[in-house]
Formats: sequence, C-alpha cells, structure tokens
Amino acid sequence: MSGNLNVTDGLYPELEEAGTGVKGIGFEALAAGEQSNGKMDDAATAPSATSESIELLEERKKSMTENEKKLKEQTMFFDDERRRIDFVLTYSKEDDLSEEAQEAVDAGDESALEGRSSPLSSTQKSHAKKMIKRHTFLKNMAKHGLEYEIQDCCESPDRKTYFVKVHAKFDALLSGAEELLLRMPIRPNTIHAKTYRERFFDGIKLKDPMLVDVPESLEIEDYFTAPFKVERKDLFHGIEDEAKFFSTAQRSQVTWHIMHNIQYAKDEDQVGIRRLMSNGTFNHVFPLHEGSHTVDKGEEVNTDRQFLYYNWYHPKKFYKDQPLDYVRRYFGEKVAIYFAWVGFYTLFLVPATLVGMVVMLYGLSTLVESRNFLARDYCNETYRELFYMCPLCDDGCDFWYLLDTCLFSRASLLFDNGATVFFAGFMALWGVLFLEFWKRRQFQLQYDWDMLGFEDAEERARPEFEQKIKRYVKKCKTAEGKKKFKVYNPVLERNEYIQPAHWFWPKLILTFSVLTSMVLVVLGIVISVLIYRVAIAGLIYRAVSNISGGPSVADLFVSISGACLQLVAIIIMNKVYEWLAYRLTDWELHRTQTEYDDSFTIKMYIFQFANFYSSLFYIAFFKGTLVGYPGNYTRIGSLRLDECSTYGCMLELTIQLGIIFVGKQLLNDCTELGIPLAKRIFRCLMRKEQTEEDVFTRWEKDFELVPVGEQGLFYEYLELVLQYGFVTIFVAAFPLAPFFALLNNIIEIRLDAFKFLTVFRRPVAVRYQDIGAWYGILDVVSKFSVVTNAWLIAVTSSFIPHEVFQYQYQTETNNNYADWSLGTFNTFSLIAEGSFPSPITADLLFVDENEQDTDVLYLPFVDFACLSNQTGKPITNFTQDEYQEFFNTYKGNESLIFDFHADSQCDEDNRANCRINGTKPCFLNSTVCRFRGLVNEGGVRPIKNYETLIARLAFVILFEHIIFILGGIIAFIIPDVPEGVQNEIKREKLLALEAVQTRHAEGKALDVEGEASGQEEQGEGRTSI
Repeated sequence: MSGNLNVTDGLYPELEEAGTGVKGIGFEALAAGEQSNGKMDDAATAPSATSESIELLEERKKSMTENEKKLKEQTMFFDDERRRIDFVLTYSKEDDLSEEAQEAVDAGDESALEGRSSPLSSTQKSHAKKMIKRHTFLKNMAKHGLEYEIQDCCESPDRKTYFVKVHAKFDALLSGAEELLLRMPIRPNTIHAKTYRERFFDGIKLKDPMLVDVPESLEIEDYFTAPFKVERKDLFHGIEDEAKFFSTAQRSQVTWHIMHNIQYAKDEDQVGIRRLMSNGTFNHVFPLHEGSHTVDKGEEVNTDRQFLYYNWYHPKKFYKDQPLDYVRRYFGEKVAIYFAWVGFYTLFLVPATLVGMVVMLYGLSTLVESRNFLARDYCNETYRELFYMCPLCDDGCDFWYLLDTCLFSRASLLFDNGATVFFAGFMALWGVLFLEFWKRRQFQLQYDWDMLGFEDAEERARPEFEQKIKRYVKKCKTAEGKKKFKVYNPVLERNEYIQPAHWFWPKLILTFSVLTSMVLVVLGIVISVLIYRVAIAGLIYRAVSNISGGPSVADLFVSISGACLQLVAIIIMNKVYEWLAYRLTDWELHRTQTEYDDSFTIKMYIFQFANFYSSLFYIAFFKGTLVGYPGNYTRIGSLRLDECSTYGCMLELTIQLGIIFVGKQLLNDCTELGIPLAKRIFRCLMRKEQTEEDVFTRWEKDFELVPVGEQGLFYEYLELVLQYGFVTIFVAAFPLAPFFALLNNIIEIRLDAFKFLTVFRRPVAVRYQDIGAWYGILDVVSKFSVVTNAWLIAVTSSFIPHEVFQYQYQTETNNNYADWSLGTFNTFSLIAEGSFPSPITADLLFVDENEQDTDVLYLPFVDFACLSNQTGKPITNFTQDEYQEFFNTYKGNESLIFDFHADSQCDEDNRANCRINGTKPCFLNSTVCRFRGLVNEGGVRPIKNYETLIARLAFVILFEHIIFILGGIIAFIIPDVPEGVQNEIKREKLLALEAVQTRHAEGKALDVEGEASGQEEQGEGRTSI
C-alpha cells in the first residue's frame, strides 16, 4: 500500500536548505501542497491525505499493471527507485489537538505547553510533546546525512500507522563506519589454509557433499581488511561502487548508530532513537528484509534471504554446512556467532552420540541373565524365601519378596553398568575438547568476520536509566543533592548520570535475597513432590499388592508421576521467575544495556539451574542416603521418606532425567515456533480488509512480522546451555542424552533459521566478538560435571559395591551379591512398630505344599506352636478368614504384643486372642526381613560398609584427578589460535602497512611534482618579465 509523503516538498523548507530536497511525485506533491501553510499538526511528520488526493491515488492504483504492482510490493527503495531504504520507523495516528496545543506544536517549543491560562489535558500535552520531539528528530536527521519519506496512515494495513522510511547517504555511511571502526576490504586474500576435511575430499577427488552450492551472483570474496578511515578511503577495495561497498546489514548497523546520536530536543542529553522508542514517540524501528524469501517457479535465487531460505532453513539441506558467512552478511555478527556455536556444538555431539549408543548396546547385552548379576540373584526362584523384604512404608505396606523386582532390576543395568563409568569419563574429556576446539573455531570466525581486537564505541546510558535519574534530580531541592547523581567522565570530558552507590547496593542485597528465596521455593516444590511421592506410595503399594511384581510397578508409577509433576512445576516456576527477574532487573536501574543483560543472565541462569536440576540432585545424592533403616527411619512429620528400590536409584534418576529433559525440549520446540506464528497470524487478522488494487509493500509486510526483542537470543542460549548441563552433569545416568540433544539441535537450527527468515522482523545487525558470558558458564558446568559424575557413580550406582563384593568377598561358594548387599532385620521388632502383613499379602505369598488344594499362607513370623500349646489343638496355619481375625486384633493395637499374658484358657473360637503365660506373644523372634543397605539390626554397620565407603571415596578422588589432569594436558596441547589464522594475520598487517606506505609515497610524489611545476611557472614568469 503506497502513498509516500516526501519530506521536502514545501512542507519543511528548512530541510530543503539542508540539502535533502527531492521533488515530490503524484500524491506526495498533492499532500505536501495541502500543508503549504507551514503549520504542523501530526502531519508535521506526515501530512494527512485529503479525500481528493486519496481519490487520485485510488485511480492511480487501479491503473497499475500486475507487473507494476509486484515491483511496488517488493521494492526496497524510495519512490524515486534510487535511494535504498535502510530503516523503517513507525508511529501511530493520534487524536486531533486542540487549538492551544496546536499553537504550541507549530511553535515547536515544549515549554509553550506549560503555564497556559487554560491548562491542557494530560493526553493532549503528551501527544503534543511527542509530535514536537518527532518533528525535531526528523529535522535533525538531515543534518546527519539521513533522508526519509513518510507513508500516510490511511494507506497502512491497519489505517492508523505511519511509516517513516529512512535512507543513509553514502558520506554518512562512510563517517559512521569510521566511528564504529568497521573493517573494510583492502586486498584479495591470497592465503587459504585448507581444513582437514578439504584435504580429505581433495585427496579422494570427490566433491564435499556437505558444502552448499552458491550462485555466482551471491558469492562472497575473501579480502584482507583494515579499519576504515575516510581520509584514506581510496585505499579500500570497491569504494567506487556506492551501492555495494556496504552490505545491507552494515548499512542498517551504521544507520542505527547515527540515529542513536540525533538530538530530538533542546537539551543536549535528549539524544537517540532508543529514548523516543521508550517514551512512545516512535512505536517500532526495524530494517527491511531483502524482498520475499521465496522465488516463483522458473526464477533464480538472487538475494541473500532467498539463498538462506533454500540452503539454510530448508529441511532437505539438514546435512549441509550452515552458510555462516551469508548469515553474518544478512543478520550481522551477533546472530551469526550464535548459529556458529550451535552448529559447532551439534557437530561435536555426533561422537558423543555414537559412543552413547555403543554404551546403550552394551547395556542391552546385560538383559541376558548370564551377564546381569542382579537378575541372577533377584530372579532366582530358589532364593524366594531367603529374601523376605521389609515393608516399604508404615501404613498398609507389607512384607514382600525380592523376586517381585526381577523385571526392573534386570532393566536397571541398562544404565548402571561398567560401560557408563567409561562413558562418564569420556564425556568429561569431551567437554574439555569441545570448549578448547570452540576457542579455536571462535578465533577463526573473529578473524574471518573482522572482529579481532574489536572494541565497541562508547556505550550510551539506557533511556530508562536517564529518565528515572532525571526525575530524581528534579526532586532534589539542593545543588549538593543533585551532585550525587552525576560523575565526571575524564575520557569523554563530560558529566554523566549515575545511580548513587548507597542506592544500588541495598537493591543488590535485596535482589540476592529474593533470588535466594526463589531458590528455596524451588527446593520447597521438590520437597512437596517428595511428600506427594511418600503419600501416594502407600496407596499404590496397597492397590497393587495382589499383583505379581507389585512393588516394582508401584515404584515405576510413583517415579513417572513424580517426574511429570516436577516438569509442570518447572514450567510454571520458569514463567513466574522470568516475570520477577525482569521486574527486579528493571528496579535495579542499570546504567547500560550490557550491565542490564549481565544482571538478567545471572539471575535467570542461577534460578533455572536450581529449577531444572534440584530434583535430580535429590534422587542422585540424597534419596538413598537419608532414608534411615528399619526401626529408625527418617521422617517428614509422620511420613517416612521413600527409599530407593532394591536395585538402586539409578533407574529412577534415568526416568526423572529423561522426562524433564525430553519433555522440556519438545515443549520448547513447539512454543518457540508456535507463539511467534500465533502473533503473526493475529497481526494479519487485525489488518483491514484489502481490495485487489491494494499494494502490500515490503515495509508493511515486515511490520506484521514479530519483533525479535533485545533478549531474543538470550533464551536460545539459555535453552542450549541448560541442555549442555543435562548432557554432561548426569550423563552417567542417561547415555542417550547426547542423542536426544543432537536430534533436538538439528531441528532447532532449522526452526531458528525459519523464524529469523520468515517469522521475525530483520534484527539490527550487531557486532559480537564471542558468545560472551556463556562460555564461562559452559566451562564451570564442564568442570562441575566431572565432580557430579564421579559422585553419581560412587554413591548412586551399584558399580562400586559390586566391585568390592567381586574382588573382596566373592568365592565359588559365596557368589550371591543380593545376600551380601542387603541388611538383616528382625521381623518381630518391625511388627511391634506397626509393620504388620495384611491377609492379602499373606495370601499372595502362600506356599503350595505338595500341590494341596488348600493354600498355605506364608506367615513365618507366627509361632504356631505357641498357639497350639495355648489352645490345646494342633494349629499349623491359618485360613484366610482366621488370619483376617488375627490381623484385625493386632493391627492398630500393637501394645497387645508387649502385654501378651493369658488369664484364661483359649478356645477355638477365640484363638486369635490366645496368650501364653509370661510376656512373650505368639510371634517368632527368629524370623528376619531384608533391607537395601549395608546396615543390620539396630543400625550396626558391618566392616563391608566401611570397605565400600573407602572404595567410593578412592574412586571419586582417582576419577576427578585423572580427568582434570588429562583435561589440563589437552588444553595445554591444543593452541587457541590456528596456525593458518596466524599466517593470515601477519600477511594482513603487512598489506595494510604497504598500503599506507604506498599512499604516503604517492602523496610525496604529488608534492614534488607540484613544487617542480610551481618552480617552472615562476621561471617562465621571470623570463617573460
């Protein structure tokens, strides 16, 4: 939809004087003529079209051919089709001003809005101030070499948005490039150090299948570069071609820099487009995408956007290298370095995935009973009565057989075997290699992308910071109070606003307190889920008590449901804390955007770390150690902590980690694309209905896209750094983590590429030297993972106890690991505490003697001789009904067990209440149950417990020292700077020096010729005289 208003057709004669006058065309000239009275309403930045001019415009649109309409829709130029649009600003149509407000606006003085006899409303005053600032800003743009055109709101898709199209003159771009220290080409690069991959394919005479085919028209030539200087501009290659010397990303970057330095009010501190964005003077600021991302059938790719769409995003090219040089040329270094890091990380996951798959194959081989030491004992029917296990909870949980855990104990060695120990060490070294080789890759990119030694221009204060500080300054009544908010900058030789230290430090302390409180809330949620698991465990155990393998089924259900609850809690808390982190960071009032970003990053990562990993740390390191033992269980109130299964906590940790890790990735992949697409669809629905004659221009299409936002890439980094934690910190429990990470990242790269090319507005190109603070976080996580995996294997895994048993205790006659690893406790003492087997369990554990028709209940703790002696009748077992009566008598009345003396003769009808003389009840003291742990009755720790503890500590120390020493050796051996890059840097410095020397030599030669010519002219003059 076109209808552009040129800024210099008699509307602002002062701008014509600045040398930016361009003749209006069609509607623009008509619209400008309407405003020839010189008054300034909201069309002081865009004069409104009259009904007459709109009719002319409609007639012109109807007369346009399809080809003209298509060209108009795809154009990236002003109406003269010569000046490229480098930026687009938008602002909304506002209500008409009153006469008093209009007078102040025409005068262009904000002070005229104050102290009037009839005060203006706050809305009128706000609108008038915005119009004055907007007019002043656009007027001053011309002084900085920027030209603009305005499209009237009646021609916008929503009929209320003005579009300001900005073009930077070539001289302005040159000056901005010098200020930003942009490095521009000087000579072709004649040095090319081939990579190992290039040498390999050259050696076998085959084309590298992963290379992207680039059209000749879009090829990027490699040049040596030097910091741009206007006074030496003739030394730079391509300077004569004004249209191609700067890439579109560089043009937008320089234009953005220029707009940051344009004053919009009388006060010299009132500078920059960011402030105008923050106060609503302009609503949106964005550079244009390069036309459509697709091409019609039969047409060729001719823009970087189209090339990236078909060769970067397209799913068919998933195996191809990312065209990072083109990503950098189109989006700038900040976006390119992110995709370079993601691609490098994804490529490095390939060997980790392959080794992880081998480890999983080894784990699958342990399903065979001959290779599964747990299954040999746990699934052995002959050991059935030997392993009569203690109850798993207090109320309603019964004694049970170890045989019931056969299936899951067999499966536990899938992830808990000797190969995972190797894999943990491998991944620790993998993390070292990844970071070291990334440093080399990053240095290569820094050189290729002219980021070596890059120093940002002086970073301005955030508009939000200065606005709030100024409010505080205005409130100060004394000069001494105002001085607290200013400090002298000796470098820039000017006073700058600051936040007093006595304001900032209390905020920092309070923020730390809030962060600590939120981490405690996360731990509280972990405890809440733990209480849920404890509470639900008893119900599930009772519900499945009549099912074979019931305890294992209950453990699995409790683990999965607990993990799902934890995932839901993580997602909710993420949203809550994200909101809180933004509010806290805003409240801290950081001066620069870098300080703001760093503060926000630290808050978010610390919280996310606690949120995602806290439940995993509990299962891995505390669940199996804090439970206590029969007769002395650890409790939360009256609830007993749940314990690890007899085969350990490793399988439960794997389930928890898998659900949180994979569930988080699936959710992120859906929301990352779904939410931006939903926003874009909503914008399209809000658009007014179009007619066939309407022209939907490039800037209008880009306006409907979703803004990236200043924190856009932060969440991408955060997601992958958290993923890196899952891949490294608990990898011993989940060898498939690298595989799922690799699969996710392959999809992630394409989804992100799709978003940046089709869903998001084109971001402003920003120079970035590296991945910033994220490298330090990755380094800490890598080192921390060595410690966690060492303790995970030592404490959680059954690897160390089994090794102690195998080398210290196992003999030909003693090869029962289950018997060695389980503690022994007296059944009578547990019954006295309330752990009483129900009739259902007693029936389930019956022994079928001689294939009799009647089931014999398994009641090893009942002294039937005592009952026979008391009743005078032979009693060898109870029927189901008889045991039910016996159970009802004692369950809930455990005091009867200790007050067990008979005053009367028992008869057959009252046998459940029979007592014998003395204080001993009719229970057997000799019956025992087993408990997972190297502890016996009364908490006695046998010598094997201390031997195992020593072995665990020795493993941790040995593992950590070996990995850290090998990691240090690797870091020392691998140089940070590739040799080829070193040679290219030396060559570039030499060429830059030669260019300067040549320039000086040419200058001296010109001076000598000038002097000789002058002397000759003087000689001729003397002769003629």
